[in-house]
Amino acid sequence: MYKKIFTIIILISLAKSFAFSQCNQKLVTYCTSKVKEDATFIREYRARLTEKSTAEIPVARYSVLLTKGNTYRFNICSALDYEGEGVIQLFDEDQLVASTFHTESKTNFEGFEFSCNKTAIYKMYISFLEGKEGCAVTVLSLVK
Repeated sequence: MYKKIFTIIILISLAKSFAFSQCNQKLVTYCTSKVKEDATFIREYRARLTEKSTAEIPVARYSVLLTKGNTYRFNICSALDYEGEGVIQLFDEDQLVASTFHTESKTNFEGFEFSCNKTAIYKMYISFLEGKEGCAVTVLSLVK
């Protein structure tokens, strides 16, 4: 009896981790294929967040080292299996310097380019509009 319960728990855990990796691997492949010829792929960042009942929207936080004089492209791809639409926000210390979401027009774009004027470690936040559950991959590339 205990062996069956233990086996079921392990199978459920494996199924969840497999589903999570499938979501990300499909997105990574798709999103990296969108890197244009005028850019060089640097790295991908993954985010899978669940919807919270609190007022605070869940956020995946990453530190990104960017070098002065370079132009970087940030693209985000959201999984169609989830309701959430991914948003990237880039901060220099506590100041927002770029975002895929424009508050005035309430429009979310697939990405943005950032011309770096200062070598620093920037903070990149990935969240989902209205705090919905979602899975997304952000691709960072260097524009030639």
